[in-house]
Amino acid sequence: MVIDWSVSKGPFPMKVSCAEASCWMWISGCTSGSSDQCIAMSSGESRTIEMCYSNAAREGLHMWWSSPNGTDPTTAGVKIYSQALNMEMNQLVEPGRSSMTYVKTHDTTQEESDYNHLRHEWFVMYLSSRALEPAHQGCQNVAAADAEMAQVVMRPEFYDKKIEKMDLWVSVIGEAGGAFGLAQTAFFALYLLLWYTQYGAYKLEEKLEETVHHHMHSAEVATDLEAAKKPVPESKATTDDHFVLGVEHATI
Repeated sequence: MVIDWSVSKGPFPMKVSCAEASCWMWISGCTSGSSDQCIAMSSGESRTIEMCYSNAAREGLHMWWSSPNGTDPTTAGVKIYSQALNMEMNQLVEPGRSSMTYVKTHDTTQEESDYNHLRHEWFVMYLSSRALEPAHQGCQNVAAADAEMAQVVMRPEFYDKKIEKMDLWVSVIGEAGGAFGLAQTAFFALYLLLWYTQYGAYKLEEKLEETVHHHMHSAEVATDLEAAKKPVPESKATTDDHFVLGVEHATI
């Protein structure tokens, strides 16, 4: 998808219709086949106009509509249509100020006669209940005095999306690369599993050896302590020596 400047491209096709009213439209601030002229539409009439981008805040697309008495105001006015995927959508413009985002989708995988081959979509976003009065008179001299007014400005950027057929070799290489990447990931995961398993076994063996060594050392220390607690027996040689000395003293 490419994001481009609206001011450098265009004009852009936009389908509109007049719903349950008499409608008038005027595009100003840019150049197209529909700009700087009053476009009058009767109730139920639809047409495709050439929308363009304007830098001036008071320019853009101005609309006026007047409904017969008793008409529901929420269903009257100008509708803007979009070629959504597989079906057409529309949005009713409300009195006040709104902005529009344009998206162009070119699907080369579809036949030129197919609905989805080239689609134009407009996304309208409501901004304010007050439309800025244009510097020109526009259609105000022909619109009814009590007509509703709306101003719709195009956003400075638009989106150009292109869907193309994938080349066979590119597809094969992509699938092969994806399979290789998946296999590489699987082997790496297996390597990590084996490494952690071996490392865990090594650490367990080391821990067991340390525990056994600790217990053996503790047993040796306990044996030494027990031996230290026992009294040392007086040797026989010492007793005999005392006896001999006693005899010698008695003889003397």
